[in-house]
Amino acid sequence: MTKNKLLLHICCGPCAMAPLELLQAAERDCELFFFNPNIHPSVEWSRRLDNAVRAAEHYELPLHILPGIDVETWRERAADGKERCKFCYETRMMKTAEYAASNGFDSFSTSLLVSPYQDRKAIIRAGEVAAAAYGLEFEAYDWRDYYRHGQDLARDLGLYRQKYCGCIVSLEDSKFYEKICAEHARLI
Repeated sequence: MTKNKLLLHICCGPCAMAPLELLQAAERDCELFFFNPNIHPSVEWSRRLDNAVRAAEHYELPLHILPGIDVETWRERAADGKERCKFCYETRMMKTAEYAASNGFDSFSTSLLVSPYQDRKAIIRAGEVAAAAYGLEFEAYDWRDYYRHGQDLARDLGLYRQKYCGCIVSLEDSKFYEKICAEHARLI
């Protein structure tokens, strides 16, 4: 059976590398979607978008971009801990499903599924709920065994590899906070 047209949500270039290599090896009809309102500050959002563009160009795949960040919403959820992450997954998967349904895709997935640092079960739940809402299939790949390989591919391509998930709360909690803020200041 031939697989349908897949929209892959990507959070950043490095996390997209191994999934894209595997999807192309499987000859999947795939396009990319960048929607990440959780990423803060704006200089970080721009860096990750730039690397998503570079990954898309490397694999010669179309990239659809839905711009915008929402610092206030993530700041309001700062005290929610795991609920903040659940909200983040739900927000991005629902918008990905909406875009997929409106643009002729049959299924969607996310590069978040490559990371051993993300809550896989929460991502899959959010994907399945969003898929059901739009009459799509959520493809719950398990790419975690390829995480290091993807990071190596990203390094070889010269992609920026971030040190926090993206939201303002994770930045403030990062052990690399001072270094990241210094990098951001140099880029502004």
